[in-house]
Amino acid sequence: MTEREFADAQVPIQESPPEESVVSEVSPADTHEAEKPLYAEEISRLQAEVESWKDKALRTAAELENYRRRVQRDLPHQLLQAQMDILRPLLSVLDNLERGLAAAQEAPDLERLKEGVALIHRQFHHTLQKLSVEIIRPEVGALPDPRYHEVLSTIPASEGVQPHTIVEVVEPGYLYHGQLLRPARVITTE
Repeated sequence: MTEREFADAQVPIQESPPEESVVSEVSPADTHEAEKPLYAEEISRLQAEVESWKDKALRTAAELENYRRRVQRDLPHQLLQAQMDILRPLLSVLDNLERGLAAAQEAPDLERLKEGVALIHRQFHHTLQKLSVEIIRPEVGALPDPRYHEVLSTIPASEGVQPHTIVEVVEPGYLYHGQLLRPARVITTE
């Protein structure tokens, strides 16, 4: 390669001048200034929402307080009403008992008096069943159940009787809606 060819071959590469960027510089302050109306609207909307929730919370708290006061005010009346509902059916039993006593004084007939007392006894048990009272009447010879029976005393076991068994029911027990109202009171063997 001759010098000339070499010179022709090496053409200097000219760099093109850098293109100027067209992006205009925006300062952060300018950006915030442009967005201020948008922020103000969002802040106003959020403040209104907060006020709405505060109002709802205050109303709910007031309703709850009013409910609590109403329940406290009505509770004694409801308890009284429940007691009256229990006592009302017992009054007819008492009425029949008084009639039986009056009849016994007028014409003392022992057989009729026994029948009358037996009728009142059945009526009373029927009334208790209506009031969800169940009787606990343990069987003689059974083992006492400490959940439902109260052992009042023990006696020595006679021949042929197992120890720790019920030999006498002094008073029956009662359940009210499945809860022990009074245990059955029993006497057991030692």
